[in-house]
Amino acid sequence: MKTNSTLVFIFMLALLMQSCKEKSQKKATSTLKEISKSEEIPSKSTPIPVAFKSLLKPNEKLQLGKIYKDTVSYIEFNDNYDDFYFIVKKNRDTINLIYNQEPTKFIRGKAIEIQWKIDSLWPAGTPGLLHFKEYLISAKSIKPLQLTDKKIKILWRENRYDKELDTEINTIVLNQDYINTISEPEKAALAYASFKIGNECQWDEKPNESRSNLRCKIPWALGLRYQCSFEQLDFLKHWFRNDKKVLNELKKCPKKPDGATIQSTFDEIELEVVDTTIMVFFKASGINTRENESWKWTEKQVFEFNKNELIVKEKEISEKERSTIEMSKN
Repeated sequence: MKTNSTLVFIFMLALLMQSCKEKSQKKATSTLKEISKSEEIPSKSTPIPVAFKSLLKPNEKLQLGKIYKDTVSYIEFNDNYDDFYFIVKKNRDTINLIYNQEPTKFIRGKAIEIQWKIDSLWPAGTPGLLHFKEYLISAKSIKPLQLTDKKIKILWRENRYDKELDTEINTIVLNQDYINTISEPEKAALAYASFKIGNECQWDEKPNESRSNLRCKIPWALGLRYQCSFEQLDFLKHWFRNDKKVLNELKKCPKKPDGATIQSTFDEIELEVVDTTIMVFFKASGINTRENESWKWTEKQVFEFNKNELIVKEKEISEKERSTIEMSKN
């Protein structure tokens, strides 16, 4: 009887271990599918490509196993998957590199130099599938995150021809050259300043069930995706993590598309940097079509940059100049 009981116990234990293994394999496969952006994962019988591509060097044909160097901005380290991911940003692209070790901790937004290579990846549980991915070899800090003194116009309005409407319309214009090279602290200041004011927000095709696809011009240009998206709010929460007033404001994220009964919009935005102070000055206007009322005002927001975070130091807001909308008799 003892021998039979022992055999039953061993048999049940083997089944349990096999079940856990299968679950682990399925999780690894699912993780790869979620993270990988490749169009196709070749099988073992598929010839290995001669050249490879990466967002780290988008204009180059890369070789398997060759070590490359790049200067990037650090975002974060994610160890929530079977493979750990060292996440960086280059230009406007975010890249996940595999790094299954404990990395040196960097400040988000800090410029770092990395060495990396393209190598093969066999997803757990699917031995017939081969994938090629960027692997981090090393990372080091190259310079502290510092601001450069400047004063620049970021947004203004122009009359531009609209093909669909076949007429000129007054539209927001962004200084894209500046936005392409904007520093992370300046990006955070601009993202906050535009958080509650309309900037040509339109539904992407039509509003979805969760109304999470409102595309506004400024956050979209900054790479923060839709209004009130995880990317936008997470970015702002990080940079203003010790500013309780801002964190409370972020709990009420407005979603007002163009055409809403009550809405506001920008007419002009300027940004100035002096030492560790960032100042955002803007002219804005609003309208209430139900009450036939419009208004305009100016505002100056002052931010202090210190140890990779921002604090709103002060706001100077003018009185709103109100007027009545003259409705057309037609």
